[in-house]
Amino acid sequence: MDTDRVMLRCHFCNNAFQFGPHQYDGVYISRYEVTVCMSCWNGNWDGWAPHLEQRLILHLNRNGLPIPERNSKGWLPRE
Repeated sequence: MDTDRVMLRCHFCNNAFQFGPHQYDGVYISRYEVTVCMSCWNGNWDGWAPHLEQRLILHLNRNGLPIPERNSKGWLPRE
C-alpha cells in the first residue's frame, strides 16, 4: 500500500527518496548520522566532494560529531 512508504530527503541534494519498507533507495551513514540518496552515495564513492563539505561539517559541528580524518584525496571519507 502506498501509504506505507517512508520518504526521506537526501542530506546533500535534498531530493526525496523511498527508505522503506521493502525498498531502500538511500544509505544511512552512522558516522555522520545522515541519510543520503543512492545518487549522492554512488557519485561520491571516493569521498565527499568539496562542494558538499561545508554542509557536512556544519551538520557535524551542530550535532557534536567529530570531523574524521581526510582520505588520500584530501576529502572527507564517504563512510
